[in-house]
Amino acid sequence: MADADSLRILFEDQHLIVLSKPPGLLSQGESTGEENLVDYLRKYFGRHYVGLVHRLDRNTSGLMVVAKRSKSADRLSQQLKAGDLVRKYHAILWGELSEHEHWEHWLLKNEATNEVRTVPPGTAGAKLASLQVRALKKFSHPKSGDVLTYAEFELETGRGHQIRAQSAAMHHFLIGDSKYGNSKSNALFHRPALHSCYLSFLHPISKEKMTFSEPYPSDWEALHQSLN
Repeated sequence: MADADSLRILFEDQHLIVLSKPPGLLSQGESTGEENLVDYLRKYFGRHYVGLVHRLDRNTSGLMVVAKRSKSADRLSQQLKAGDLVRKYHAILWGELSEHEHWEHWLLKNEATNEVRTVPPGTAGAKLASLQVRALKKFSHPKSGDVLTYAEFELETGRGHQIRAQSAAMHHFLIGDSKYGNSKSNALFHRPALHSCYLSFLHPISKEKMTFSEPYPSDWEALHQSLN
């Protein structure tokens, strides 16, 4: 399991920090008391306040922007709601996708199991989730020969487990996703094959456009090479 000391900082000023979260690190604390990004940043910043604008699942790697002050957090959150904070992810999925698809589902979270499922529109407590997905490359499963798709997601909403749950609903399970996948899709990788690769937003104070991209971690790169 990764520890917080293995995260990589891409940018930092008095208002915010942009970092690459390693897989295995929680974004924020849970009842287990395990090490997490928020507690690490409290020590790193030397103050209690940490503005967690968005989250990555524990075993998702890649880019996050975190605010140091409440004004920055509020303005970044507004950008997130307006779709001006752009987040793109790369994933390896089971099955063949068309060149470009738009997915829209209603998602309901089970707090007891920390699992999200698709439900009919209008279900009490459900939230609309939408995203764009684009097929980048096709692979063949090294054993079965089944088609796998290397894809890029761009989120339009920010729901918990959104990419993983929507992919499962479309029967394009993420490789390595033990929660939402199946026995076939889980055999190739030890975690969900999902990486936050691109982040773009306006600096909350200077209004300068900031764009970041992040290469794959070593375990993902090894998977990618094995499929090639």
